[in-house]
Amino acid sequence: MGACNNSSSYFNTIAKNDIPLKKPQKGDWLFNHQERIQTLTDFQNSNPLRPTRQLNKIYLKHIGEFSVLEWEQIKLTREYLEKFFQVKTLLQSVVSSNIIPPHVRRLSQQHEQISAPYLRDTVVAMERPKDAIAILGITEMDLYPDDKWNFVFGLASYDKGLAVSSIYRFHQKPLTSKQFKLSLERLLKTASHEIGHMFGLTHCIEANCLMNGTNSLAETDRSIARLCSKCQQKLNANLKYDNRKRLKALAVFFNQNKLDKEFQQMNADLKITE
Repeated sequence: MGACNNSSSYFNTIAKNDIPLKKPQKGDWLFNHQERIQTLTDFQNSNPLRPTRQLNKIYLKHIGEFSVLEWEQIKLTREYLEKFFQVKTLLQSVVSSNIIPPHVRRLSQQHEQISAPYLRDTVVAMERPKDAIAILGITEMDLYPDDKWNFVFGLASYDKGLAVSSIYRFHQKPLTSKQFKLSLERLLKTASHEIGHMFGLTHCIEANCLMNGTNSLAETDRSIARLCSKCQQKLNANLKYDNRKRLKALAVFFNQNKLDKEFQQMNADLKITE
């Protein structure tokens, strides 16, 4: 185990489980966005956010009103993110949507949307804990990034340690137990994707990976919770965690929550690195 844990041999080994990206189809993220590969050197030269003795916690800030089942998803997301990044993750108190001013609200397709940059840079940034390396706002309101876009699932800043994501499109209202698992999968992937950006990962264009960009809910559902070998290597270079300890924790979480596809992905990496 030791020889295949925190060395290059671990990443070379799990690379065998990487699945190359298929050619993007019309409507896919990469069909409309030209992005470049982020090498390990690129990543290191970008000077990504890195936890320190003083800044060593991830916080989740809830914005708006949530049902009992939605609260359960947020609590599970906190647990998941702590295992995913191997960084202590805490919940902040709820922030009312009443503080959001009219000029960052708009009507789109008969429902209200909120400016994602405003929510991220103003509301999420409010009352920042002194030990926060990253804060993710989670809202039940729909988001838009600017006037040219219809919506966005989430938006992160690489240098401020601030991000926001929305559960608005993850399930029909009200959330039911029948929708719970699929909606949870979407939230886990979106939340870890946005925090991945905060820790310096750009969109991955080399393999099926959590850090793939997505243009639609269908594309999000096709994406996976696993980081490819190269993105795992970059994240580990930043956060310095034990790779197999992380995999084991994630496998247990997925198994306990009956997320079978995700469990199989983690288990495959565990088995190949034994």
